[in-house]
Amino acid sequence: MLPEHVNKLKSPDQYFELFLIGDTGSIARTGNDQVLETMKAHFDPEIKSAVVFLGDNVYPRGLPDKKNILRADAEKALNQHWEAMKNYHGKVLFISGNHDWNKGRKDGYEYVLRQEKYLEKLFGDRNVFLPTGGCPGPVKIDLGENLVLILINTQWWLQSGFRPIGSNCGCSVDTEDDFFNSLESILKNNSGKRIVIAGHAPVYSYAIHGGRYKLKHHLFPFTLYKRGAYVPLPVIGSLIPLYRKYFGAREDIAHPRYRKLRHRLKELLAKYNGLIYAAGHEHNLQHIKKDGNHFIISGAGSKLKYVLEEGKNLLFGAKKKGFFKLGFNADGDLHVSAWAIDSEIPRGKLIYETIIKGRL
Repeated sequence: MLPEHVNKLKSPDQYFELFLIGDTGSIARTGNDQVLETMKAHFDPEIKSAVVFLGDNVYPRGLPDKKNILRADAEKALNQHWEAMKNYHGKVLFISGNHDWNKGRKDGYEYVLRQEKYLEKLFGDRNVFLPTGGCPGPVKIDLGENLVLILINTQWWLQSGFRPIGSNCGCSVDTEDDFFNSLESILKNNSGKRIVIAGHAPVYSYAIHGGRYKLKHHLFPFTLYKRGAYVPLPVIGSLIPLYRKYFGAREDIAHPRYRKLRHRLKELLAKYNGLIYAAGHEHNLQHIKKDGNHFIISGAGSKLKYVLEEGKNLLFGAKKKGFFKLGFNADGDLHVSAWAIDSEIPRGKLIYETIIKGRL
């Protein structure tokens, strides 16, 4: 059955749903995971759809080698993704996040290659993990006549150690400038279509990685890293959130490498109108509108962290486990909805929705 906002005169093949869910690396290792089961309740075989897992698919440190004590648990996490999606009728895609690259350590490249190989074996040798081989991308996928998905590997920019690039590594670009030129070429060649760009790291955020902190983070700074760690450090405790806001850990927007990536993306995306940039990384749900474009953060797949509920460009923010669903109509309308888990409602609770009107 088509959603109510879809023109009833239109057939299901003129409608497409895109599910965005990130940071699922701590899903239940046994039994059914509540977030994935909630998302599965939305799947309708009569409606074309795709699911994008927005990185950090395995906590705490991706898929280590077989001798590592964390290997068995990591395999269980990936197996659970497959169990949840094995009967799904649509397209399944994974991108990588910092935890998938061994949390940014120098040997992270080996970790991400292992995860790609493992997932694609699980999914019957389908090309589900993109960009391939740890390359930066971009990778373009046509989801419909007027709907384009672009996958990029933001962790490539933030990673320590070896980072593959160039044809010798099987990558489509030879330099950082080539990456942005290729991305812009895709945007130009698909003007007039709905375009979704998916990368693990956000461009904008009203949460911790974006330098947004509560008073408690200054008084009890260790709560940034562990729930309930209320060790009071007034004044001195402010050094941690202030450092991360203005200088940044490697995974923070303020970090020099992250700033470089973000500056180039902001500069490029601002040239276009009506783009959707989807990310994970922050363990919450956000919808931000800036320069005529829409920025979705859907990183509440298995963990939760603080997010502002109000901000200049923040249309929605919630600290709730769940996911975003984007519905694309044939006439160009885009229905954006956020769903949170609810033990009494299999489809979860609708906590946010808006319609973005019209073709570009």
